[in-house]
Amino acid sequence: MAPPVQHPLVAIDCTRTYPANQYFACGETEVVASPLGAYRQAEARPLARFGYRFTLPHPGRPHLLRVWYPDDQRRFMLIMDGTGYDLSTGILTGGAQPLSGQLLESRQVFWPRWQDCSLVFTTWSTGEPAAVARFEICELEDLPALEIPGDPGDHTRRQLGIQYEDPCGTAASEGALSKEEWAERVTAYMRHSGQRLLVYPLVWYHGPQYPSEREPADAFDVVVAPDRRQYIRWTTKPPEWITPLLQRFGEQGLQFQASLTLLRLGSLMKQMNTDLQAIAGGAPTINNMLVDNQVQRGTSDWTPVYNARNYAQLLEYYAAEKDMGDFPWAYGEQGGQHPGPLFNPLHPVVQEAAVGLVEEIARRYAAYPAFTGICLNFWHATFLWFGSLRAGYDDYTCTLFSAQTGIEIPVDATAPDRFARRSDYLNRVCPQVWINWRCQQLHQLVCRLRDALVAARPDLTLTLTLWDETTVPQLLGWTTPGHQLGARPSTAQLYREGGLDLDLYRNEPGLALDLGMGNSRDRGGHPPASTDGTEAPLYTTAMYRDHDFLDQQTLDAVAAQAQPGAFLFNCWVEAWGHHRWFPCEPGDTQAAGLAQLSGQPAEGIFRINSEYPPDGFWWDSQLRITPAFPAGVHFMEPYAHALAELDACRLTRGGLFLDKAHTEELQRFARAFCALPRQRFHTVSNRTDPVALRQLLHEGRYYCYLVNREYYPVQVEVEFNRLGAEVCDLAEHHTFSAPWRWQLTLGPYELRAFTFPAHTWVHTFAALAPPAIIQALQAEVQQALADLEQAEARDHFIPGAATLRQGIERALSEGRLAWLRRALYSYPMRRCRQLLEAN
Repeated sequence: MAPPVQHPLVAIDCTRTYPANQYFACGETEVVASPLGAYRQAEARPLARFGYRFTLPHPGRPHLLRVWYPDDQRRFMLIMDGTGYDLSTGILTGGAQPLSGQLLESRQVFWPRWQDCSLVFTTWSTGEPAAVARFEICELEDLPALEIPGDPGDHTRRQLGIQYEDPCGTAASEGALSKEEWAERVTAYMRHSGQRLLVYPLVWYHGPQYPSEREPADAFDVVVAPDRRQYIRWTTKPPEWITPLLQRFGEQGLQFQASLTLLRLGSLMKQMNTDLQAIAGGAPTINNMLVDNQVQRGTSDWTPVYNARNYAQLLEYYAAEKDMGDFPWAYGEQGGQHPGPLFNPLHPVVQEAAVGLVEEIARRYAAYPAFTGICLNFWHATFLWFGSLRAGYDDYTCTLFSAQTGIEIPVDATAPDRFARRSDYLNRVCPQVWINWRCQQLHQLVCRLRDALVAARPDLTLTLTLWDETTVPQLLGWTTPGHQLGARPSTAQLYREGGLDLDLYRNEPGLALDLGMGNSRDRGGHPPASTDGTEAPLYTTAMYRDHDFLDQQTLDAVAAQAQPGAFLFNCWVEAWGHHRWFPCEPGDTQAAGLAQLSGQPAEGIFRINSEYPPDGFWWDSQLRITPAFPAGVHFMEPYAHALAELDACRLTRGGLFLDKAHTEELQRFARAFCALPRQRFHTVSNRTDPVALRQLLHEGRYYCYLVNREYYPVQVEVEFNRLGAEVCDLAEHHTFSAPWRWQLTLGPYELRAFTFPAHTWVHTFAALAPPAIIQALQAEVQQALADLEQAEARDHFIPGAATLRQGIERALSEGRLAWLRRALYSYPMRRCRQLLEAN
């Protein structure tokens, strides 16, 4: 499946010594002699690093980077070229994932931007040192498209894809200097890896990224030039780049879904009324009114800056070193409040703007078969919901509530403090009616958006993506003990309080729901970064993972959908140094050539850079931003979990730029997953742990899949309804005869997919983990139960511990080994041990 590896152009033994023109180090490094072999290790402090310089003769051609690193202790290593995103990835070892005790290999496809290249290995956090034994680089002839024999190519199979949160890194990644070059390489990699769906922002933080006829639009990107200097180029009149991409996708059997992060629209920003005195006096507003008698004046997060209309004046502020807190953001947006949606989602003006935008996108792109619909990103500040119970106490909403429910709110309708008093009454006296009513109203809005989409083409889908990493900390604050499993509400409850009741969407045609999960924020990136790593407080290391695996209320609500899915967010860590925006230098002839967006002149271009003290790196132009991924087989854990737990019909993954460091893992998964019909399957034997087996009678044949949730191999015995079965392996397109009781072994996190004739189906099955694993888990469980009992005896009240104890006892009796492993590493369990050790 992978392209043949050629003779390496570069082969570096990191344990050797190299001259200063080929090697640098920031901080001390050491060569460690270990049972795995020797390797070079950086200091275990943030941003300690070492790197190498070498020549690649053919920039722009696909290459393969192979890095061998030790999986022998906890590590958080960034890999990058030091300037752009072309080679950026990250590796996490240890923590929640058992160490393999082996030298592992990372393989990353990339397109060199320069002949004069570099590769840098960086320690992100305290106590988690970067370490590498050696690396090689070879040039690839091409990236052949992956064959998926079980996919008929009619778009009826399950979807595996790439999802971008951020559209501005296209010319800083994939060795590209333009959107067109980026699209060509992303397309090639999608076909090569088997990820045939691209979910990409058509509407970002401030509005359309295409030439909209109804909303103010903008576009910008970061471009890393051939001499490594970094620029931002921008326009308020974006070109039509989507149509050529849809045409290309249609020709190559790929699919595209438009992503909408609806935080602002220009038409709504122009109609804002944030004059609190006037609103208190009865003036109408489309902005949200809050529990503290305030009006939402801005999203109060990181997003206001990313509007091209700000950039000319921002350069002046940077040059004068003015306080950015005083910057006059576009349309008069202000901050300083609790993060949340700017606009009231029930107001007719807001709803008409949202529906009109969906109608416009559908009208522009529905004619292209590759266009599959729209994805709505639900964040803390998405204006299609209230976000929380902090918002929604304006005159319009409360009048409508009383009219429809018959519940009069006993508050003077002219009182200046009526908004807070309404909140007090509604959330104290009739909170469930208030929540239910808001959820029903927003369900009607979502259905209106769906109807506007499918009116253009009946087979289009509106997907709701429920983010956690961008949402939970903004609504609840940065992680504390109160954010943990058993302390805070479930994710489904949080969304319901904000106006999204997942149960209302179960049977809606044309609607799909994706649960955000799988991100690595527990391992780093919380402010302040100095608390990352082995010195991080326990409460910063557990919340996301615990809710991914143990928040059963949310998992069940998503699994009950007609077409459940999951979005695996490649959240990134970022170090900015002394970050500057500044005008292009006089005589910068390169800038004029770069000031193009899809063949259209940019309105502006300027320089950016993150400056650091000199440390031996050969260039002063630097970016230190990358996602990080669990090492080795553990990369596939969230895929296996989403499929086993949710019967996920669609899986997308991504973030800032394209992950190209897990090609072979994705290819193996794609050949099985993308051969399965995009329908809910039936669970066999009513168990899914540690292996889930599901089947479906479809078009005269039974389709069946088995997926292993765990990092160790599991033996499975499948019992058919009849003696002997003709089995077709969908991934290999190989047919063979299987006995009545058929035995097979599933590798770590492995998915297998098969078909049988209609008269043959799986009657039952059994899964057996290695005896050593079972014995170790049983011993851990007994110790955990004793610890929980001891903590209770010492009057330690640990939120969630009682529920966890019951769950552990039940899971042990039912043999749910995968759930047990996650529970034993959960925050309540680790907090229990921490308290006992302290006493």
